[in-house]
Amino acid sequence: MGCGGSKSSETATTGKGGVDLKNIPNYPDLSKHNNWMAKCLSHEIYAKLKDKKTPGGFTLDGVIQTGVDNPGHPFIYTVGCVAGDEESYEVFADLFDPVIEGRHGSYTKDAKHKTDLDATKIKGGDNLDPKYVLSSRVRTGRSVRGYSLPPACNRAERRDVEKILTEALDTLDGPLKGKYYPLSGMSDETQNKLIEDHFLFDKPVSPLLLSSGMGRDWPDGRGIWHNDEKNFLAWVNEEDHCRIISMEKGGNMKKVFERFCDGLAKVETAMKDKNHQYMWNEHLGYVLTCPSNLGTGLRAGVHVKLPLLSKNPRFEECLKTLRLQKRGTGGVDTASTDGTFDISNLDRLGKSEVHLVQAVIDGVALLVEMEKTLEKGDQIDQLIPPGVLRPIENFPDLSNHNNWMARCLTPGIWAEIKDKATPSGFSLDQAIQTGVDNPGHPFIFTVGAVAGDEETYDVFAALMDPIIEKRHNGYTKEMKHETDLNADNLKGGDELDEKYVLSSRVRTGRSIRGFCLPPHCSRAERRAVENLVKDALETFEGDFSGKYYPLNGMSDEEQQQLIDDHFLFDKPLSPLLLSSGMARDWPDARGIWHNEMKNFLVWINEEDHTRVISMEKGGNMKRVFRRFCDGLNKVEENIKSKGKEFMWNEHLGFILTCPSNLGTGLRAGVHIKLPQLAKEPRFDAILKALALQKRGTGGVDTASTDGTFDISNLDRLGKSEVVLVQQVVDGVELLIKMEKKLEKGESIDEDLPQGYEAPTQEVAASQKAYRAELMSSGYPDLTKHSNWMAKCLTEDVYNRMKDKVTKMGVTLDNCIQTGIDNPGHPFIFTVGAVAGDEESYDVFAELMDPIIEKRHNGYTTDLKHKTDLDQSKIVGGDDLDPNFVLSSRVRTGRCVKGFRLPPCNDRHERREVERILTTALSSLDGPLKGRYYPLSNMTETEQEELIADHFLFDKPVSPLLLASGMARDWPDARGIWHNDEKNFLAWVNEEDHCRIISMEKGGNMKKVFERFCDGLTKVEDSLKKQKTSFMRNDHLGYILTCPSNLGTGIRAGVHVKLPEVSKDQRFDDILKCLRLQKRGTGGVDTASTDGTFDISNLDRLGFSEVELVQKVIDGVALLIQMEKRLMDMAEIDDILPEAMRPKPAEPEAPANGDVPTQEEAKPEATEQTAEETENKPEEGNQGRSNTHHI
Repeated sequence: MGCGGSKSSETATTGKGGVDLKNIPNYPDLSKHNNWMAKCLSHEIYAKLKDKKTPGGFTLDGVIQTGVDNPGHPFIYTVGCVAGDEESYEVFADLFDPVIEGRHGSYTKDAKHKTDLDATKIKGGDNLDPKYVLSSRVRTGRSVRGYSLPPACNRAERRDVEKILTEALDTLDGPLKGKYYPLSGMSDETQNKLIEDHFLFDKPVSPLLLSSGMGRDWPDGRGIWHNDEKNFLAWVNEEDHCRIISMEKGGNMKKVFERFCDGLAKVETAMKDKNHQYMWNEHLGYVLTCPSNLGTGLRAGVHVKLPLLSKNPRFEECLKTLRLQKRGTGGVDTASTDGTFDISNLDRLGKSEVHLVQAVIDGVALLVEMEKTLEKGDQIDQLIPPGVLRPIENFPDLSNHNNWMARCLTPGIWAEIKDKATPSGFSLDQAIQTGVDNPGHPFIFTVGAVAGDEETYDVFAALMDPIIEKRHNGYTKEMKHETDLNADNLKGGDELDEKYVLSSRVRTGRSIRGFCLPPHCSRAERRAVENLVKDALETFEGDFSGKYYPLNGMSDEEQQQLIDDHFLFDKPLSPLLLSSGMARDWPDARGIWHNEMKNFLVWINEEDHTRVISMEKGGNMKRVFRRFCDGLNKVEENIKSKGKEFMWNEHLGFILTCPSNLGTGLRAGVHIKLPQLAKEPRFDAILKALALQKRGTGGVDTASTDGTFDISNLDRLGKSEVVLVQQVVDGVELLIKMEKKLEKGESIDEDLPQGYEAPTQEVAASQKAYRAELMSSGYPDLTKHSNWMAKCLTEDVYNRMKDKVTKMGVTLDNCIQTGIDNPGHPFIFTVGAVAGDEESYDVFAELMDPIIEKRHNGYTTDLKHKTDLDQSKIVGGDDLDPNFVLSSRVRTGRCVKGFRLPPCNDRHERREVERILTTALSSLDGPLKGRYYPLSNMTETEQEELIADHFLFDKPVSPLLLASGMARDWPDARGIWHNDEKNFLAWVNEEDHCRIISMEKGGNMKKVFERFCDGLTKVEDSLKKQKTSFMRNDHLGYILTCPSNLGTGIRAGVHVKLPEVSKDQRFDDILKCLRLQKRGTGGVDTASTDGTFDISNLDRLGFSEVELVQKVIDGVALLIQMEKRLMDMAEIDDILPEAMRPKPAEPEAPANGDVPTQEEAKPEATEQTAEETENKPEEGNQGRSNTHHI
């Protein structure tokens, strides 16, 4: 359950699995996701698996990325994860096992799969009525052992798989003899024929496949094989290594399956002759990319006409009973329009191929018989199959639930205990109702069950034991709990430094034996508990002397005083408590007792019979604990004198309502200031090693805003009270010691606690799988590519660099993948490469240097870039004629040192970049003061306003960005900041860490640049205060993701009306001479329709910011001068750029002409670069903008 609901921070809600999201910085935001991965990936599982790798190098993030990027749909529940190799299912079993169990109808991790490809066992199926059954088909997938699967394989592996499979397929003879058609280099004639036969598969467009990496290097290593009779087909390297299909017109499913089994067996035999085999094991059967296809991977289906039966309200129920599924004949997610359906088997795993095909045959035969009966006008009641799929009796629907009860309550346990009741009449339904009514939240994993009396834990032990074991970290049913309330056993704790420790507190709950607990007690029992505890407390004297305040009949004055003291608890509002019945008869027999010193408090009949709290300001935890023990013992003594006692047993310790509080029920905590340690990236791991937990001082699920935390013990059950309080005392002392060292700038490495675990790269071993020795080259096929990467990457260069990795883990393939997947256009010459981190430009310099030299007009490795943000050096620019210049803008990008760049950064890095940048931006004041709008959870009002202002950027759709990995985890940690005056803007974690923009209407470019420099400088100063800086070096200037943006990263531009100049045939040459570029005001790839253009600087690298802005100012001023002359019908020859003015004839001109300088050099080809292929928010642009470049 969790547990909570009152105003006081006393009430506690267990986060998902008992872990706060912030304790696992890279954990994905799955709050809006609807897939099996999101349902099963708890914080504990993520923490356990996040640093593991398969022998092939596949990681947990690789497994889940498709499910993170594709939240799913409420009515389309996807899997949300993929395997990158055979070992993925073992290394990441803690995630895959529950996903598989959920997706495949409780197929547990100890189950064994049966394979049976003996077609002779099929009964019937050779005569399904062809009047109804139009076609029959059986398909499956296969994976070649030793090679990574499509989400993770490299080019060499993909090519090896193609070679192995095509060689095996080429051995087929007789009716199976056929030919292979590689997608790469396919002729138009072949392509058209395959389309006509419905055999061709194309590059994936599904976000599910693209996010998992299955579209990489397309079409390299892919192809289609079919036999001459066109009824046996193989797809190579699509979603799986191989997809095998047998098919034909009509209803002879038996013949189709016979051909399927024959061909599959012959291919496998041919592979084995070459020492290759399929991936298979006795648990999962045939191993495939998607967990949904494990086992047989088989889909046996028919296209069948059922126009009458499909209108029957029992049609869906009949299909479920027959374990069949339907869809339209147009494929996945299509509907039937004429009563013709694609009917196939619903199951894949746990049942053999023969079993599944037989189920289709028998089921379709029955459906056709029903259709014929309805055609005659007869009833089909006698044909309705028995055993219609319904929930098991009263078993609850827990399919969308996120709590321990839902995780542990199986149909078997339900059947065992559903009819049981405790001596007081408490039932299983009452125990689980709160968990049924409250499915939970992806980030708050609740318990989902309560006890109604002491006996609940025995009578329903079949459910409670596994809940307790999971909730309390492996506390099994044979263990014994230790109780120790002797404060003398506590060492130290009486002088925690009060400069840091603001207050100390210990609390627990107690239940009175013989009475039902709050979810089940009657009014009489509740009142008896109140009288018993109140009488026991009224005997207290001395420092414990106090008064009881019943909620019922409390005066306004008393109520206000209790509120001021933070003592009052109110009627529960939490659905968790309401569903369990704890608010019944409120406020009858509830109340608060506290001593006169207000440091010992008792709540009566809130969530438990009693909640006992000892507390005080400062750091004397020992005194707080002694008071706690003394008071608690006095209460127990007085209750015992009345013939009663607390509920306790040697296994569970003190019995309380919620299983989360069993054992001690104790929470010992301090409010402590740790601003320096809170910034330390190891803080969470330190707390974990100390068995402590943190939250904000505002209570459960709150965060610290100033480095002050509520730190308390993590455990409840299995350790004594003294042990838990000692852990808090010792842990807090160590935390203070570390804080003091950090204040002095000293290292805390030698103070790390025992058990501290730094992130490790654990490589898992596998028993059955192996890694194949590669036969093929991994050099990409760049024969049809038009980008700088393809021009510069020779095979020798590739081979020298292919195994290099930066310190942050970036590979050559990470850098070039976007250029491989996007060949470009002969007239649009892109860059074709990105940097994954700052070091990429050094480690892969053999590729990056020539790309930079060619892209930046001869900028060689020995050159140094100059930075100049001194706006005072700008000459003019404050009076560009507003009759022509509509708006002015300057933008650049910046990246924060120490983090990977957007193509390769993880969620934690992206969130840290967001934190650092928004901290810096929030420090801006005066005219630059503004606000940050995160894309995640943005309100509709905020979204509409940002669209209206043309500030909003959206998830990338450009294949250039998608292929480079920049859309991962969208919209996590992305956002927009702008000042109140809306003329200074920052995009966070779009294509670069930060994109800074200064803009305004009119022609005052000088003012725009002044604001740009001022804001940029202040942001950088703030970064330095955070002990970081922007990436920069003397050679490349500011380091950004795309090589086209290196140096200044600056684009200074105006929207300017030039209807007359633009008609001049020399317009483009004028711009080139001025080192300017043009585009339409609608963004990238748009043309001007009315002579209004977006004119900006052409260069980035090798020139300072001041020089580039000055070029724009001077160039635009000249263009306007030309425009005015042409409007007056005057000549412009005398004001053309110097290089274009007519020169006096010379007697003998050199044969080769003048050699152009870097200033005058023209690009080798028309090039669409990152800069020129972006669509940014400008006056007149669309509300949402997408970048698509690289």
